Amino acid sequence: MSSTAAPRSTEGAGSRTQGQHIAEGAMGRDYGRHSGVQHHANDYGIPVLRRALEAVPLPETGAPFRAADLGAASGSNSLDPMRVVVEGVRARAGADTAVTVVHTDILANDFDALLATIMDSPGSYAREPGVFAYAEARSFYEPLFPAGELHLAWSAIAVHWLSRVPEPIPDHIFSSRARGEVREALKAQSRADWEAFLGHRARELRPGGQLVVVGGAASDDGDSGADGLMDAAVEVLRELVRQGLIGEDEFARMTIPTWNRTAGEFLAPFREGSGEGREGGLGDVLRVEEHEQVVLPDVLLERYRESGNREAYADQVTAFFLAAFQPSLFSALGEERDVGVVAEALAEGMRTRVASDPEAVETHWHVLPMRVTRL
Repeated sequence: MSSTAAPRSTEGAGSRTQGQHIAEGAMGRDYGRHSGVQHHANDYGIPVLRRALEAVPLPETGAPFRAADLGAASGSNSLDPMRVVVEGVRARAGADTAVTVVHTDILANDFDALLATIMDSPGSYAREPGVFAYAEARSFYEPLFPAGELHLAWSAIAVHWLSRVPEPIPDHIFSSRARGEVREALKAQSRADWEAFLGHRARELRPGGQLVVVGGAASDDGDSGADGLMDAAVEVLRELVRQGLIGEDEFARMTIPTWNRTAGEFLAPFREGSGEGREGGLGDVLRVEEHEQVVLPDVLLERYRESGNREAYADQVTAFFLAAFQPSLFSALGEERDVGVVAEALAEGMRTRVASDPEAVETHWHVLPMRVTRL
């Protein structure tokens, strides 16, 4: 809960400042192996994707069906939905229908890992005859395709990443713990990013085109379901400050550049206001067909409760956290820091803390699958 500035998945991110080793929001190299939580969230989006494929107008005879996978990260969570796209299109239009898929993410993404996953995974959709897979290194908060290019766009666990962080969160790393002016600034950035994302897709989708988003969400009080895990990480980072492994100034800059939207925040742009390049509000060009907020089970904690193996649980939680969020946090480190030493200390601290109190980091991420039609 990505993908990976702009992160994912990896979408969002700000410009890299002096002393930053990795662009904010980029996923770690192990993201594909430790993104089971994100993959589970996909399960709630696949039925919505199938309904989008039933509704989308098909291309003219002989023309390819054009789809986009926005915020692809390592590609591990793109294989299933893109296979659904290929099968859904060909069930309606014929087995010989050409399908193109463009996987997008920010420049800092590991495109070697993405392309290896897409092209080399056994049973990958991209191995089917007449299917053409591409990659594009650009944030989905920017234009990605010519006007009217796409029949369908899919984005899963990506749009909660921000294009930039207005200012760091005092004494914390996670937006749900922000208060006052900082919280309002993060909320405003999230709204601007979401409107930009939707505005670009409105131009890029054909009339009748479908947009399916599985968005990282929050309850009406702003709870994303991950506060316990983030609080644990903050305590570990504070211990690293006490040990002199990171500086106070580095810790103060550490921010995970995300904002999990409430259902109201997801739907607001369709109901009010206007955006760049639009005469009216987004509701004039995009229609929300369905949406439903879901609270995910904590699959890692469930396994621990069955097995009783604290060490295995601590390893799994730590691996998930580091793969998704370490690059964002370490972008705040100075050039003089030995990143390997800090990474080892952070991992060991997380494992120790999680193993000492497994229930304290119980995590129930909120997601909101939604389907939108381009009018």
